[in-house]
Amino acid sequence: MATPLRAEIQLPPARPEEAPLAFDYDDISLVPRHASGLPHRSDAHPRVRLGAVSLEVPILASPMPDVCGPEMCEALAEAGALGILHRFQSVDEEVAQFHEAGLGSGQAAVGAAVGVTGDFRERFDALVEAGCRIVCLDTANGAHEQVGAALVWARERRDDVTLVAGNVASAEAFAWLEDRGADAIRVGIAGGAVCETRTETGVFVPTPYAVAEAARVRRRALIVGDSGVREPADLCKLLALGSDLVMVGSALAGTGEAPGRVIMLDGKKYKIMRGAASFSVQQQAGRDEPEYVEGAETMVPYKGHVSGVIARYLAGLRSSMSYMNARTLEEYRANVDFVRLR
Repeated sequence: MATPLRAEIQLPPARPEEAPLAFDYDDISLVPRHASGLPHRSDAHPRVRLGAVSLEVPILASPMPDVCGPEMCEALAEAGALGILHRFQSVDEEVAQFHEAGLGSGQAAVGAAVGVTGDFRERFDALVEAGCRIVCLDTANGAHEQVGAALVWARERRDDVTLVAGNVASAEAFAWLEDRGADAIRVGIAGGAVCETRTETGVFVPTPYAVAEAARVRRRALIVGDSGVREPADLCKLLALGSDLVMVGSALAGTGEAPGRVIMLDGKKYKIMRGAASFSVQQQAGRDEPEYVEGAETMVPYKGHVSGVIARYLAGLRSSMSYMNARTLEEYRANVDFVRLR
């Protein structure tokens, strides 16, 4: 029998006419209701800690094959953010990428992803032995017994590793993972640019609404808003709603540091971006004939160096914080107010 989610949290109504009305990025806007005393937006410092790592920018790179490799990890570390190496490769290849990034000492900001079945124990041990201290249990559905069991195993295996789990889209699922030892939890399902879970399964919760749900029940685990971030404003909204960190994919996939080559089409530059559950990524992971495909494959415009993308997102966030008279993310969340646009 499957273990129920935390019983003390009220499950949402099952009848459609009684279901809550969810809101997405474009349905809400931030409102400043305090006179700001910040002389300049540079006086806002959105620092956050993830385990032993202090980040100047609350951004994580999604562990996708076309988003985060060694070069991306190095560039993000230099910018004060965090890269997470993807798991769609052999154990030896992922460990080699960890070393290639020049981060084998475990002192710089880098993480690595593992699954929750197959070789995940071997992969976890190899990455930790290499010096990795931020490990992401990377799954589409974080509210699963296999994820819970993997979390318990990893926590018992090493107590000096920061465990990131997910993805989830409800308060119940967030609390369930928190109970099983997750240090940070990815919140957001089916909102990504190359995710087809929404069209293939009918499962979708807007990330802002899911983050707000998680924030109401969170006791200690960090909230990682993950899915659908297109612009700096989306980052600001997730952080204002309760996210400690925000994970981005498509915003970084078009940069020069993302894996893959630049493609010229009609005189314009592009790069390939594939969803984690796309046909070619599953083939890359060793599944010759995937039983399901919930990820798209597309091209994204080339954006140049990742430093420019991070600088834009950081500038937008700092400006938003200055509107709210907030020098820290804690003050930002305390001072911000919202209006519904529709």
